[in-house]
Amino acid sequence: MNLGRLIVVVFVAFASMSAGVAYAQTAAPRAGSSGAAASATKPVCVDAEVDGQRALSYDCLSSQLKPKPAVQAAASRTAAEAAANAPSNRVGTFNLSTERNRFGANWGNSVTPQRPAAPVAVPPK
Repeated sequence: MNLGRLIVVVFVAFASMSAGVAYAQTAAPRAGSSGAAASATKPVCVDAEVDGQRALSYDCLSSQLKPKPAVQAAASRTAAEAAANAPSNRVGTFNLSTERNRFGANWGNSVTPQRPAAPVAVPPK
C-alpha cells in the first residue's frame, strides 16, 4: 500500500513541476469595484503542498520579478541627446571625485596636483 501511495505522490509531484506556471482562477470583476478589474489581469502564483512538503512556483515568481520592458520612443535619440544625458566621466567633463583623487592633499590648496616625493638613489657600497 505504501509503494502505491509513493508512486502516486511522485507522479503528482512530477506533474506539478512539469506543468510550469499555475494561475489561480479569477472571478469576473463586479461593476461597482474598480480594484477587482486591476487584480483580474495580474496572475496569481499558486504553491502546491504534497505530504507536508511545499513546492513553490518559481517560474511564476520569476516572471513577476522580471523588469517591465521599456516603451520605445517613436524616434530614436541622436548622439547629442545621448551625450547630454551621459555621466560626466564618460563624456570627459569635470568630475568632482576624479579631481579630488587627482589632487590628493592639494585639493583646494594648490593648482598643482599632489605628486609623490622623488625617489632617492642610494649607491651600493
